[in-house]
Amino acid sequence: MGARPAIPAKRRDGPVACPKWAYRCRHLVENLWARLKEWRAVATRYEKTATSFLAVIHIAAAADWIKP
Repeated sequence: MGARPAIPAKRRDGPVACPKWAYRCRHLVENLWARLKEWRAVATRYEKTATSFLAVIHIAAAADWIKP
């Protein structure tokens, strides 16, 4: 699908084109998911339907964005 890895290669592997901005964005996304998992409904997938689960993720992300 045209996706490229955003993880820098180890020294023993060949170099992978990993721009700094892609790695920075990957780090931000991983940090957001770590904070979202503090919400019980997100961590345990308490919601039954995908729509309800996405709504909880939106609420949690908005609360995280507003939080100082």
